Amino acid sequence: MTERRRFPRIKRRFMVEFEHQGRRDSGYTHDLSATGLFICSIYEPKPESRLRIRIWLPNRESIRLQVKLVRSNRVPAHLTRFVPDGFCVRLEQADEQYFQLLATLLRVAA
Repeated sequence: MTERRRFPRIKRRFMVEFEHQGRRDSGYTHDLSATGLFICSIYEPKPESRLRIRIWLPNRESIRLQVKLVRSNRVPAHLTRFVPDGFCVRLEQADEQYFQLLATLLRVAA
């Protein structure tokens, strides 16, 4: 099957905090791209929700994003080892630091 995505997905795990309607939860990234990311979390916001996300980097710096939930992927517990359980978000607003992170990760992966 041919890949249809315009931007490559980078599999990398970073801790994530997200906020929606006054509720704060956490998770981690499964993959990142120039247009969005997949977040693994027990909490699942409602479809079309707008979230504020904070990605924590290993050096204890963080990157803030504003995103919109576009898809959820819930799987049975016994399959989470093989299929990610969480939700996909599309970037609506991102700092330049996020794109610098992607560029660094792409250079490392090449």
